[in-house]
Amino acid sequence: MMYDASANEVLDEGLTRLAATGPEFRGGLSNHGPMAAEAMVRLGRADAVEGWLDGYLRRLDDPPAPSDRITDQTWRESLGAINRVADWDRYFRAQLAEEPWNDVLARWWPRLLPGLAAAATHGVIRTSHAARSLAAAEQAGADTGERTDELGRGLAYWAARYLELPGRARTDGRLDLAAAVSGLPVAAGRPAEGLIFETLKAELDGQPRFAAAVGALRAPTDVPVDLAALAREFARVFLVYGRTRPIALLHSVTAPVAARSVLPLLPAELARPTYDALWQVGAALYAVYTGGTTPEPLPVGPPPSPDELTDRAVATGDEHAIKLTEACLRLDTATPDSLLRHAAARAAELLG
Repeated sequence: MMYDASANEVLDEGLTRLAATGPEFRGGLSNHGPMAAEAMVRLGRADAVEGWLDGYLRRLDDPPAPSDRITDQTWRESLGAINRVADWDRYFRAQLAEEPWNDVLARWWPRLLPGLAAAATHGVIRTSHAARSLAAAEQAGADTGERTDELGRGLAYWAARYLELPGRARTDGRLDLAAAVSGLPVAAGRPAEGLIFETLKAELDGQPRFAAAVGALRAPTDVPVDLAALAREFARVFLVYGRTRPIALLHSVTAPVAARSVLPLLPAELARPTYDALWQVGAALYAVYTGGTTPEPLPVGPPPSPDELTDRAVATGDEHAIKLTEACLRLDTATPDSLLRHAAARAAELLG
């Protein structure tokens, strides 16, 4: 997508408004404002951002106050401490003021990857949306101040909600993707209502088969291609199992697509561990949130057009429908698959 100066001014204005809000609200729900605003701009609907934010901002909480300084010597002990998110923000803001942003991203991406389940993947998704919009502005020679600050907030949220899942995120088996998904242990019944990342931890701790099943997937041969396949497979899972708990399962699509979009901004050696971590989290969402759910047939017939899907998503006003539609259309442009557009249509149907 070419850089549209007027549309991107809308995004920067939105980020300025959102800067005065916290990363979570209502007891642990993630603030989707920056991600949804960037997604709408990418979808060509910058005209909808201001009005959408007018309503969304009323739901959000104020940002927390810093409590203590995080340093290069103490950062590890502050991983996963959501009460330190303002301290993490201040820590990353200082680094981004002193170094090129892509150097900071390259240093912290591998440090945070083991905790990619943070906030149900919203840490990596928010960071990815920020990084790719920052790269686009920089390439166009536009102002990058607001986007640099947003990158710091994304990294801070990822670090403060850092969450490791059981086992080792390493694909070194022999199964293809479809077989590996079929071999995952599935919960006997529907999970309890609650925050997704807390449910994942509660359901998977003590699950002896999960780690081995994750490792049974064969290693990727071309990470961007294999990440696209991963997202398409989980789009299929969303269509078959997602009617009951759509928000949980759609993150197994939006996370790999968001991370895939920033792979060109990262050192090449980070591609494989990124794939492995995303597979582990997608497998966790499948294992927990397809349990007790009756599968349904895949949609038949041609899916709606991209323009119609965009209109439907924006009309819902739902941040998850907007983000999933952007992710599905982004991937469909690169690797066309009608399932992706059907998944976007389903999200608008269920979340509207």
